[in-house]
Amino acid sequence: MDLYVSFKNIEDSEYSSEYRSKILKSLVGANVNIREEGDKTGIYINKTKNIIITGSYGYYKDNSLIMIIEGDYDFDKFKKYLKEENNVKFTENYKGFEIYANSKYDDTALTFYNDKIIVGTKNSVYDCIDVIKGDKEPLSKNEKVMEIFNKLPSDACIMVVGTGKRWDNTIAMGSSISFKNNDIVKVNRIHKYEDEKSAQSAYEKLKKEFEKEKKKTPGLEGSVKLDGVFVIGTAEGPAKELKL
Repeated sequence: MDLYVSFKNIEDSEYSSEYRSKILKSLVGANVNIREEGDKTGIYINKTKNIIITGSYGYYKDNSLIMIIEGDYDFDKFKKYLKEENNVKFTENYKGFEIYANSKYDDTALTFYNDKIIVGTKNSVYDCIDVIKGDKEPLSKNEKVMEIFNKLPSDACIMVVGTGKRWDNTIAMGSSISFKNNDIVKVNRIHKYEDEKSAQSAYEKLKKEFEKEKKKTPGLEGSVKLDGVFVIGTAEGPAKELKL
């Protein structure tokens, strides 16, 4: 599963700070005081530009997790915080990149590139450096991922793409959230199926479900469309009604 967050697409919204806070808290934990943490760590909520998360980590997973966070941060303060509060220290140099890690967790690592923090499993951090150096292909060369990604709206703040066989003959999916100026939220979902027959069946089912949802949700608008092996759904309405 690949997650991409672009805060640039909500800069002009009067709800920008609120949306940033909700998104970041969902990623780092609901009990974290982001403003206080910023003063301590040098990582400030209103200076975060983009976040990319890809891969997986844990039991039964391939331990390929990588997170890239871009922002105008105080990196000296952040490095000091890592060393003093988390015992994260410089451990090695890989292709010109300084690698930081905690000796208790030798399977994870962290490095910096321009205004980006790159953190994840150690091998994934190495892979990311290899991509920067041109020794490996970037995610943008993955045709299965980009086929879905390119069907999502370019003004979205949050985009998620997953590939591989899932349920009801789904072989890929994508979703996005776009925030509007008047607290209106637009959600897009794309499902790719193995064949047109499966897509047709899913389309008929999802269309009925969405029509029922529209009747009971104030202000909800949108549609479900069929495009070959793709089923594309769009929903737009007040954020509180969409429960985002």
